[in-house]
Amino acid sequence: MAVVAKVTIEKMTFGLFQLSGDSPILAVMKKYFPKIDSELLVAIITIAVVAVANAWLMSGSSRLGPVNLFATLAIFVLFALTFLFVTRDEPYRHDTSVRVILLALEYLLVLASFMASPFEFNAILLVIWSGQLPYVMPYRRTLWLSPLWSAIPWLVFAKVWEQSNGLWLTAALFWTFNLFSLMMMESRKQAEVAREQAEQANRELRALQDLMQQASRKDERTRIARDIHDLVGHHLTALSLHLQVAARTVAPEQRPPIDQCLSIARLLLSDVREAVSDMREYGSLDLLQALNELIAPLQDKISVTIHCDGDLTELSLLQATTILRCVQESLTNSIRHGKASELHIEISRKVNQLVTEITDNGTAGEYQPGNGLTGIKERVAELNGSAEFNASPQGFHTRLMIPEPG
Repeated sequence: MAVVAKVTIEKMTFGLFQLSGDSPILAVMKKYFPKIDSELLVAIITIAVVAVANAWLMSGSSRLGPVNLFATLAIFVLFALTFLFVTRDEPYRHDTSVRVILLALEYLLVLASFMASPFEFNAILLVIWSGQLPYVMPYRRTLWLSPLWSAIPWLVFAKVWEQSNGLWLTAALFWTFNLFSLMMMESRKQAEVAREQAEQANRELRALQDLMQQASRKDERTRIARDIHDLVGHHLTALSLHLQVAARTVAPEQRPPIDQCLSIARLLLSDVREAVSDMREYGSLDLLQALNELIAPLQDKISVTIHCDGDLTELSLLQATTILRCVQESLTNSIRHGKASELHIEISRKVNQLVTEITDNGTAGEYQPGNGLTGIKERVAELNGSAEFNASPQGFHTRLMIPEPG
């Protein structure tokens, strides 16, 4: 939401208003809105310029008194503050409802500006307001309703100030500006969604690639270990048996070198068995490594901690992949819907079950299972497991239970 009305506002201001990073205005605003950026400041500057234009024109008008002037300035200040609260990145407890209410308040302030000031350029506020709609309402609905909410302020303006000459032509022109703002913000929103999906797919691909490489190395190590065990181990065992037979059949004075060879053969056989065991052990899948690969690009968006209780080296590729994909989906939900800042992953073994618990501190509230949560259930069900979800004021909790690897 922090980039609402960026394109529209930049077009209207033609890049004339810039603030340096050490500006005192920027410092004060960042105190209350830590994530404010230059694009949002351009919108605030535009509102301020329109307010100053109103003040200047009103001060030279004989029919407009101090009441109109102070009322108009108060409306613009309230509109700017409401705009900042609508577009801030930090979520509210009931995020969507709060932003819709704030947008409704903004619209009322737009109507109030049309009633307090007789200047048609105040419709710039309506253009700014229009650019925020795609973030809280379906795009098609905003298009269909645009003639209605674009016409109401002008009806109020015509009624209060009794102006009609060219008014509806001006209203039609500003309606096209509203549509332009809507379309540009919808395009920006879709681009953000597409970029987020691409980043998500890239993270998942890298983590899965890591698992696949581990699985490939594991298969190769297992094959080599099997070959060494079956071939070298078999021949060393046969050599030991033959040396034992030879030690019993030769003369006593010839037994010492044969016994020495038998000891060496037994030592080699022991070394081979130990090497085979090591190859099988170190050829296991490292799920923790794949999870770290998954969350590494998200460090600037959410703090993730992982705790693994017990040995996870016996997981199959399918089990590890299922857990990885479920964690990926939970991460996406926590960031996109829950607006969480922290997420904890715990993997443990309980009663012959491999249990994965994912907990965040987001604003979950009531939820409706969508494709993501349904997909988690389906993936876990393929392994004869189950998935549980619980939303509370403290955040969202996901519990995955998969039969322990046999």
